[in-house]
Amino acid sequence: MKNDNLIIRKYKIIAVIGIILMGIGSFMSCLSVNNFAITFGTILLCGGLVLSIIGFSKWQP
Repeated sequence: MKNDNLIIRKYKIIAVIGIILMGIGSFMSCLSVNNFAITFGTILLCGGLVLSIIGFSKWQP
């Protein structure tokens, strides 16, 4: 039981980090004028999406 709570906590943290990365990436993609910053924001957005999918696959609030 204690081990299950640690696993769920790990996936919860991964999901929250993914949401934060998606927020940062979307702002960078939308508000940047530099081509490199737009591309980096898009990569952050996609990476955050992948992390959120992994996190929410095990932890469902």
